[in-house]
Amino acid sequence: MSAAIPRAALLRVFFRSFFLQAGWNPEGMQNLGFCYAITPALTALYPDETERRRALERHLDFFNCHPYLAAAILGATIFQEERVARGELAPDAPAQLKRALGPPLAALGDGFFWLGLRPACALLAALSVPALGMWSLLVFLGLYNSVHLAARAALFFGGVRRGPGVVEWIKQLRIASATSALKITASLAAGAIAGTAVLAAFGPRHPLRALLAAASIGAATLLSPRLRPLLLLYLALLSGFVFSLLRALAASGGVSWWVDLTQRLV
Repeated sequence: MSAAIPRAALLRVFFRSFFLQAGWNPEGMQNLGFCYAITPALTALYPDETERRRALERHLDFFNCHPYLAAAILGATIFQEERVARGELAPDAPAQLKRALGPPLAALGDGFFWLGLRPACALLAALSVPALGMWSLLVFLGLYNSVHLAARAALFFGGVRRGPGVVEWIKQLRIASATSALKITASLAAGAIAGTAVLAAFGPRHPLRALLAAASIGAATLLSPRLRPLLLLYLALLSGFVFSLLRALAASGGVSWWVDLTQRLV
């Protein structure tokens, strides 16, 4: 931990990092949020107002990263600024570090959190809906935020301790492998949800209907690599709408051929 910066100041920086995107702007993107977050640390490092203003101006350059992985850059920047204040590094060293780490950590965070963790947690929570109902929302929030908050804290304080060495530490975490595992988990959960939905909708009394629904899901799975995801979603919505409409008409006797087909499937 930093010897020149009080623990209370570091905790304030960590808390402020949650508002990194509050000052988002098209020119500097997250630069204002970064300045706001790091201000308590710079106040401790630069008692002189002129030096502190110069340090803040260094961080008004363009900055953009995944909001969670940015915690590592924020911590490593504090590590660098501490050495700048002691005269061990050039004043532009922290800015160079931010420019070097921003894009790769942004891609890493997008893949892990947005494309891996969030869908997996949402689908696992959806599996608990029959048992928990609306309380499944708490399952999602608990699963997602337990990883999200722990990752933010570990990345920030890891950056404060290691500085640029946080890159090697992040490599050892094997985040890319974890992302693949989360995607597999999400796929398994989605398959379980589809099977549960088919059984709930048709049950053992309507085996042909269940078989038809399962075959439709299987066909959609086989076609999905060849179709754009948005088009596949529209086709699924359209199919569900048409099926529901014909079912309603059949119930009212408005479509005789659909009534006959329904009776045969039963």
